[in-house]
Amino acid sequence: MNTIVNADASIMMISEKEFLVIQEIYYNPRPDQRMIASRAGISLGLTNLIIKRLLANGYIKATQLDRKKIQYTLTPKGFSKKTRKSYNYTIKTVSLIKQFKEKFQKLIMKNYKEGMDTFEIAGNNELADILEIAVNSISLPKLKYNRTKTTPIDDNNIYLIASSSTKPQKHIINATKYLAEENLKY
Repeated sequence: MNTIVNADASIMMISEKEFLVIQEIYYNPRPDQRMIASRAGISLGLTNLIIKRLLANGYIKATQLDRKKIQYTLTPKGFSKKTRKSYNYTIKTVSLIKQFKEKFQKLIMKNYKEGMDTFEIAGNNELADILEIAVNSISLPKLKYNRTKTTPIDDNNIYLIASSSTKPQKHIINATKYLAEENLKY
């Protein structure tokens, strides 16, 4: 019985491009296919194919307004798909942020055990924010940190600079690369 449920679930999945079209129809009361294609960032031909598929699967309905105008609206089934996909995306994002935080905590603890007690977060994006949350959530004696918007090497990556208040050593860690080495993509 589980096999049938899993097979049904995979048949009912919608692609990212279909989801973009559904979102455009949801947020725009009278979009035409050119507007949908432009806002979704896909070709007009692909938009037409996606709309036909969504119509055939009952996710949207089309109403002829006049000779040249068609209004697309989400059906309850389409709205349900949009909501479910948005929910799943949110859950996936929260899970990924939690994994990033845990990996950063592991990295900080490793460096702390090696005598590094001062950490500088260099960079200015969401990944730097997660790294800062990871440092803040660790309460260890003598642990200090600060954050700077500039990076020591390049602006495309986030760096964790670990140093010791008692030894003249410093580790410059590319946090973006570290996550990739831990099989996490940012």
